Amino acid sequence: MNGADRIARALADAGVSIAYGLPGVHNMALWPAFEAAGIRIVGCRHEQGCAYAADGYARSTGKLGVALVTTGPGAANTLGAVGEAWASKSPVLVIATDIPSNLRRDGVYTGVLHECQDQAGLFKPVTKTTTRDIHEAIDTALSAPQGPTYYEIPTDKLRQHEQPLPKPKPQLLPLPLDANIFPTDIGERPLIWVGGGAKHAHEQIDAFARRVGAPVIATYSARGVLPAGHSHLVPVPPHEPAVASFIAQSDCIIVIGSDLDAMNTMAFKLPLPARRIAINVDAADAAKNYQFDSVIEVDASNIDAWTGSLTQRDPWFGDLAVLEKTVRAELRDDAATAESVCFVEDTERALRNNANPVVFADMCVAGYWAASYIQVSRPRGLHYPMGWGTLGWAFPASIGPASADIPSVAFVGDGGMLFALGELATVAQEQLPLTVVVVDDGGYGMLRYPASDALGCELAPVDFVAVAKGFGITACCVGGVGDEYSKALAESLSSRAPRLVHVKARLFPPRTTSPRWPIK
Repeated sequence: MNGADRIARALADAGVSIAYGLPGVHNMALWPAFEAAGIRIVGCRHEQGCAYAADGYARSTGKLGVALVTTGPGAANTLGAVGEAWASKSPVLVIATDIPSNLRRDGVYTGVLHECQDQAGLFKPVTKTTTRDIHEAIDTALSAPQGPTYYEIPTDKLRQHEQPLPKPKPQLLPLPLDANIFPTDIGERPLIWVGGGAKHAHEQIDAFARRVGAPVIATYSARGVLPAGHSHLVPVPPHEPAVASFIAQSDCIIVIGSDLDAMNTMAFKLPLPARRIAINVDAADAAKNYQFDSVIEVDASNIDAWTGSLTQRDPWFGDLAVLEKTVRAELRDDAATAESVCFVEDTERALRNNANPVVFADMCVAGYWAASYIQVSRPRGLHYPMGWGTLGWAFPASIGPASADIPSVAFVGDGGMLFALGELATVAQEQLPLTVVVVDDGGYGMLRYPASDALGCELAPVDFVAVAKGFGITACCVGGVGDEYSKALAESLSSRAPRLVHVKARLFPPRTTSPRWPIK
């Protein structure tokens, strides 16, 4: 086996069946090796797109996302995407080549093609590890707390034949937890706050919430952990005053898989119950922003032991659907946000009639509304770049699940869409079941609020329909939200083929955006 074969075999043994790559003169040996190992490579048009697609795949499936890139600038082009995966704890593996080992001179730049003095060093701030051990790279990305890793191999080693490395020994399953590690005092009116670190434990959280009679607030990264309409799901973000008042009625908050970050807590000003309990695989991360009475360092899936130790309780709260209706009615009655609520409900109607595809929301006004207010009916059903707040993420990230034949839809702005426009070629070539909704407000719309001198924020118009058709993708344009938009979205989703919907609308931002936070 040569080096490329060993990489492909290690990934196949880890269950990897798809990767995202851009070939270069240094890394081309990986393509035949992956084909022989039964791993499909989806060809992206920019290295950042490779890493974004790997991130979207990882978030949507819970599996390892793999990006293949070449040396120097090819590797460096992924850094923004890897940073988003790092901030959001997404298991992404970047596999990059380095210059040939016989040409490497430590500390000296000699001018070899694509040479960098310390290529791996570029990735150290935004990965769990940088390594030349493929098994370490895989295991570290998938081990809790998950996150991106960087694996590097000199290009000449890809074709060198060596003895295969021994496979790592299988890890022993942990012994059952003792329920005594969990506190028994959870107050009379407990509230459950679920973050992205617990999105895989949706069945356990469902059972726990029903057992203790507690409502559940899901952060952006945990949207879908309980399906829309679930009797215990708080269906509106905590930024709405009605929800903040609801939280104030609780006397104990149980935080599962979340660090109570600034965006979800309005810069840590959201009043939380005095009694606080955290369940997290990383105790230090759990307690870095708020003080806790108890921090239990276990995976969220282990709360089954806690559930079984507690007596059944009746819910202390009322009909949470009424809370959602009340908030939406208030937003609909406000002239500034009425059109935005229409966008949310028109979108929901189209999604609901098309088996609820996986939703990706970008850092744009339409994306803020989608990420915060659209009903989500499946685990891992909505994804949002809240880690770094990375503009231009949603479209290339949505290629990940779509390439695994999972119908997907991305909501992006006219500014962010231009960041990775070339990936439309990937969507067309692979014939992915992906709809891209470009909500065009003629610029970087969020920067208009509240700024009155937002210089540089207005953009020249782009005919996104013509652009999409130039790539061979069916597209249409609608002049605002409403029935025409909802119908166009529904038709695009039902096609299960590449589609683009260009929506010309200028939406007002929701209270989840920092300029509109009700708590300052």
